[in-house]
Order: sequence, then C-alpha cells, then structure tokens
Amino acid sequence: MKKKFIDSSIIIASLTRKLSLSMLILAALISPSWGQVKEAEIVGNPTVKNDRVTVRIQVKGNQKRPIMGLQDTNFQLKVDGQEVDFDSDDWKSPQESEPPPAWIMVMLDLSGSMDKRDSSNIRKIDGAINAIRQLIKVSSERGNKTQIAIVPFGEPGPLESEYSCEGYVVNQKSLDRFFVAGDAKLENNLENLEGLTPCASTNLYEPLKKAIKFLGNTSDTRFYPPEDSSQPQPRLSIILLSDGYHNAGNEEGDFKNLTTLLRRNKNIIVHTLGYGLTPEELGRKYNLGRLATRKDIGTGSDKVPESEFVDQQRLAEIAELTGGISEFSGDAEAIAENLQLFLNSLLGEYEITYTHPNAERASKHDVQVVVNSQGNKPVESSPKGYTITVFGRSLPLPVRLDMVRYILILLSLGGVLPFYLWGKHLKQEAQGD
Repeated sequence: MKKKFIDSSIIIASLTRKLSLSMLILAALISPSWGQVKEAEIVGNPTVKNDRVTVRIQVKGNQKRPIMGLQDTNFQLKVDGQEVDFDSDDWKSPQESEPPPAWIMVMLDLSGSMDKRDSSNIRKIDGAINAIRQLIKVSSERGNKTQIAIVPFGEPGPLESEYSCEGYVVNQKSLDRFFVAGDAKLENNLENLEGLTPCASTNLYEPLKKAIKFLGNTSDTRFYPPEDSSQPQPRLSIILLSDGYHNAGNEEGDFKNLTTLLRRNKNIIVHTLGYGLTPEELGRKYNLGRLATRKDIGTGSDKVPESEFVDQQRLAEIAELTGGISEFSGDAEAIAENLQLFLNSLLGEYEITYTHPNAERASKHDVQVVVNSQGNKPVESSPKGYTITVFGRSLPLPVRLDMVRYILILLSLGGVLPFYLWGKHLKQEAQGD
C-alpha cells in the first residue's frame, strides 16, 4: 500500500510539473507583458510584388531579448505617415513566418574545466552538446535555410598542468564546416565531441577573432550576395559558449584588438553564454565578501580555482558590442533554453503583408511599424523605403480607363480620319472625270 502511495505521488508530481510548464508556455504566448516592448525594427528591405508589400519585424524587450507572444492587434502600419490596414490572415507570428537564411557558428569551449560537473551534476561538455543538439532540432523544424557550424576551440595546455593536451585548433577548415540544420553530419560532429575528454586551456579572443574574419569576408557570396542578386542578405551570427576566461598574458590588449574587429563587422551578431557560477556565487562560495574577479584566481582557501572562474563581464561586453544577448547559467537545462533564446533573437521575426493604396509604378514610399502593448507607450520603428515595381503588375483602374480613352482617340484619328479623307479624295476624282 505504501508503494502504491509513493507511485501515485510521483505521478501527480510529474503531471503537476508538466501542467506548470504548459501553463508557462501558454502564458508566454498570450502575455507579451512578460517583456515590455523596447524596440521595433523592420529587418531588411520590404519586398514588393505588384502592389503587395511584405515587411519583417523584430520586436525586443529588456536586454534585447526577443518578444515572441504578440498578436496582429499589437501592430499598426504607416505608409508615408498614413495608417494602412492589413488583414489578420496577412500577419504571421515568428513561429509561422518562414525564417530568413542564416549562417550560425557555434563556438564551443573545450577547455579542461568543461569536463567538470555543473550545478545539476551533469558533465558540462554533455550539457553543452545536448543543448546544441536541441538548437539544431528547433532550427530544422523552422525550415531549411539555417546553416550551422560547430567549432570546438581550446589552446594546448602546458605539459605540467592537468589540462595538458594537443588542443583544438581553429582554422579555415574547422570554421568552414557548415551544414543545413537537420543534416546527419551535424549529429555525427556532436557524437565525435561526446567521445572527447576536454583538456585544453582557454584562449577566448583569438578563436573569436578568426571566426569574425571568416564571416566578415565580403567576397564570399554565401554570406554577402551580389547587389544584383535576388537573394536577401542572410543573418550572420556567432554563439560563443564558454566556462572560462581569456588566460593569455596581455588580456587587456587582446580585448582591445577584438573590440576594434567587432565594431568593424557590425552585421555579425555575437551571442555569449557563460556556463558556470557567477562572480557573485563564487564570492559566496569562497567567502570573499564580494564579487569574484580575475585577481582572486589562484590556490588557497581565499582563492578561486582557475577551473571555476568564468569571465561574465567580458562575455557581456562582447555581446553588447555586437547587439547580441549575453546569458549565464550553471545548469544544463537553462543552457539549452538560452541557446533557443539566441535562435529566437536571430530568426524570430513577425511578418505583415499589405496592399499599397493607389499604387503607381516606380513611385517611392516609406513604411513604418508601430507596436502597441498593454499599459506601455507605443514603440515606433524607423521608416524603411521601397519602390513600387515597374513591370509585372496591373495599373490602377482610373489609369487603365484613361489609357482606353486615349487609344480610342488615337484609333479614330489614325484610322477613321485617314479613311474618311481618302474616300473624299476618291469621290472628288470621280466627279472630275
């Protein structure tokens, strides 16, 4: 009897957790107030087909987090300053809209500390790989326009250290291993990584610099289509997952060089994910009485072990410089959730299609989006320009009617009148004879 009671309790607890999770998901979808709207942006250029115009919109809240749960009633369109209506059937949520093409590089820190256990008692490398696996799954479910590369990195460790190994070199070959989300080769890569024992040391900045330069190569038409191409500019992003810090000697100089490179490549968004204890948590764990810093790394009762320090500040600064998101967690499940947050930020766009009123060929216009959320001030996007197509569309009815009238007049002048004059001339010649 006692066993049955325990089993029933377990079942009830399991159902309660599932119900709670379902309610949270539902609340996230119907309650956009979870994230106050801070920013609305029309992404890319509006696409025009005949007199139909399509715009894609990103909506962000605090700390640039994407807001995914808005409805069509939260949106207004203004064309040349005048409100334009659109049908609810012509509005798509981020889950419904076709994601834009994207190239995502997941840079995975394989330093020796990734072999340690996280706060949920899961080996960090296993938690990271399972999170990347979930990211790939969600990407493949959203379409086949997302290319993903998994790039492990780590410096060879000193021979006398516990992290002595050959390391994981980042070069042109390792960076250029993109596969469509869902491709079996990505799963093969993850399985190979699962069989490794992380043993390198962390050089955080140099691998990232190489990745930025690789994606910043404007001669590569995969990342930068020619101006006359019909292909849109794809999203370019790097997800940097690390549980350590840049341990090279000239950290400040190296970070300054990285900052310069990031600012030159503003179209590449870097999201950063710290895996471990925060500086605050480390401060409590080692009785520092304050946040842990680089100066606290070392050995002894009042020091933070090198394998536990994660540079939250630098990771946040890298993301901020590129318009990305920085997250931090010591739990494998939260790591997976954060990676999907990054994916939503990159691909989560609303889509609205509307009919341009009284469209005229080759005319130029501006469209603006206004996002309203309950209890908050409306947020306006910057205007984006577009041109009504010249060929391949019907002219407005008044213009077509005018053209018919002109044609009839020309036919009467060019057809009936000459025949009348010619007939009159023949009649005169006949009378003269």
